[in-house]
Amino acid sequence: MVGNRLIWKVRFVKPYPEAHNHLLIGQVIGRDEVCVELMCRSLHYGRAVNSPKDIAVGAIGKRIVPWSRIEIINELPASFDFQNAKLKADQKGSVFFSDGHFSCPIVTIQDKHY
Repeated sequence: MVGNRLIWKVRFVKPYPEAHNHLLIGQVIGRDEVCVELMCRSLHYGRAVNSPKDIAVGAIGKRIVPWSRIEIINELPASFDFQNAKLKADQKGSVFFSDGHFSCPIVTIQDKHY
């Protein structure tokens, strides 16, 4: 049952300047004035992504992130199956986390020709 569940894509920063490529995608299971608790998958990638293989997808687990480390939150459809979603690339050079019904954008593949 989907019910009133919240599914979020959360981009957060780590304590070094170039760290803006850490995502959590999953169900919100708690939140208060200090942090957000998610049952989710983590996605990590470097500066240049040439294919979906350059993105590491973590196991499903509980993760707690302080609000102070969160840059942006995108609310996804409550029906999004983050547990079984797979990385997919399209012909235009974008990578998505897709469950077959909804595709959540992750990153645009970098052009090596510039």
